[in-house]
Amino acid sequence: MQNAIQEEPTAHDIIPDLRIVPTGSLVPHEEHDPQRAAPLIERIRAAGTWLNPPVVAPLDAERYVILDGANRHYALQALGYPYILVQVVSYESGAVELQTWHHVISGISWFEFLRNLRAIRTFQIESSDLLSARDALARREVLAYTVLSDNRAYTLNAEAHTLAARTAALREMVNTYKARGALNRINTDSISIARRLYPEAVAIVVFPRYHPAEIMAAAREGVRLPPGISRHIIRGRAMRLNYPLSALAETGETLAEKNEALRRWVQQRIAERRVRYYPEPTYLFDE
Repeated sequence: MQNAIQEEPTAHDIIPDLRIVPTGSLVPHEEHDPQRAAPLIERIRAAGTWLNPPVVAPLDAERYVILDGANRHYALQALGYPYILVQVVSYESGAVELQTWHHVISGISWFEFLRNLRAIRTFQIESSDLLSARDALARREVLAYTVLSDNRAYTLNAEAHTLAARTAALREMVNTYKARGALNRINTDSISIARRLYPEAVAIVVFPRYHPAEIMAAAREGVRLPPGISRHIIRGRAMRLNYPLSALAETGETLAEKNEALRRWVQQRIAERRVRYYPEPTYLFDE
């Protein structure tokens, strides 16, 4: 297999907008995932460097919405760092594409999974063929649907007419399995495909596609989606920075001084030809 082509950034490419901002200025639009956050805290502590900056979008003059990186933000807060290094983007830039992750569930039986969903009093669960379930979700006539190991689909619905009410219902649903089984993200509703990666998968939960305005409104209104639903694809994403974690601590420097040091650091990396731009999709095996 040929190696991925490596290109040096030019004036025609998007140089990432990297900034150091107060950790408290970041506003999540989704909950963090405890299954991912706990080991992440230990990896960050042991590494002593900041690897992949969260991607954020300006909410107002002082706050940023976390588009991707809620677990990293939670981990850095848990470690007590007052500052965080982020990549700032804008939905309007054309460099951000919003898609949706689905949840693939393993570690519990399909019977227990479905029984726990049926225990939610406000939920209506109806058996369906897969095409009808897809159509109902596309029309936002249901909250979500699930596909079990027998490839039978079930639509999931509740009386919820606002973003806050729909989100609360989805969180209640996800809470029935996120602590009991293993939750992973996937972009298919095919159990057979999911089992190539997760052989013990018993169910896939499929969520609706969101609009960027819903993500921004959720953050502004303090409404948090369940973990691992929104999927932001960023053109020109900054990864594997390995920026010193100590620079995000309280060192007596002003925020402006910290950002000036970051600017010089980026310029030096570019001058030393240590920055590579990959225009094609890339697999990273050291995450």
